Amino acid sequence: MESPQRIKSRARLSPERLVKESQRTSGWGGMLYIIPAFIILIVFEVWPLLFGAWISLWKWNIGPIEFIGLQNYKTMFGDGFVTRDFKGDLVIGEVLNSLLVTVNYVIIAVPSSILIGFVIAYMLFRGSRGEGVLRTMYFLPYITASVAVTMVFAWMFDAHVGVVNALLESIGISPQKWLLEPTPALKLLFGLSWLPDWAAGPSQALVVIIIYSVWASTGFNIVIYLSGLSGISKEVLEAAKLDGAGEWQVMTTIIWPLISPTTFFLLITSTIAAFQVFSPVFALTRKSGTGAASAGAPLDTTLTITVFIYRYFYERSNAVGYAAAVSMLLFGILLVLTLVQFKVGSRRVHYQ
Repeated sequence: MESPQRIKSRARLSPERLVKESQRTSGWGGMLYIIPAFIILIVFEVWPLLFGAWISLWKWNIGPIEFIGLQNYKTMFGDGFVTRDFKGDLVIGEVLNSLLVTVNYVIIAVPSSILIGFVIAYMLFRGSRGEGVLRTMYFLPYITASVAVTMVFAWMFDAHVGVVNALLESIGISPQKWLLEPTPALKLLFGLSWLPDWAAGPSQALVVIIIYSVWASTGFNIVIYLSGLSGISKEVLEAAKLDGAGEWQVMTTIIWPLISPTTFFLLITSTIAAFQVFSPVFALTRKSGTGAASAGAPLDTTLTITVFIYRYFYERSNAVGYAAAVSMLLFGILLVLTLVQFKVGSRRVHYQ
């Protein structure tokens, strides 16, 4: 609080001087508020990014071994994308395979979790008995320890003693291998044997991971959608119904456009989180083989880009620099994808 003497001195200043002094003090005051957040951003975001870019230029193990420039990037975009098998035929490399697995995961998990979250949030918004309890139940998977829950999912989808196979057998469907099955889902369902594996959708093992991810993330989407729905005026909905609009018309022509900012936010954050998925893949698939090196099993059909980076960072000798180069590729993909989403998606967002 200012002293009486300073208040009197400010009262004697001209209006122009008062404006200049207020701008000066407010500017420095604002800087003081953002400096802590700015320091945290530098330490935990900018510095790791720059350090990772620096490591990618080295042959690196526990520490630097040899400066090799862009060699890691040449290897990544070369053999990492297209290589040759033992017969000499061209095949998809490890990096490109992990990107395709990740894209299969993203294009199914993200829309599914957003759509299911919206439908459940809309039903809760309309009002139902025990709404508070239902909100808590839907949100619990999001805050539950992911590793503990994945252990339960691994038991449920176990090929030998899993409860899911027991339910399938009870209705006359043959049991499935689930986390042990590398065959793409489209080939299993429709017998499209002529399709190459990379174009036949996710493997059955990856489908299990997608089911878990949708189940775990839907609660967060519900809460965010409920926040957006609460801002819609009840009078607007009542007026639409008085004009003869049905429930489907109200939802699709009024509610959905009004919550487009919420959908846009969830699309951005969910896409970034999906490209960075790690815990469920690692926890579910490493039990399919022997040891931690089997994460991504079976036959690397669940090897997402983050698990690939982990494999080279921790399990391959002198490959930390290569893992850092792949992480820079992931950063570039997310940056470009986010910019494209902002460029294209913002045109369809209605903020009024």
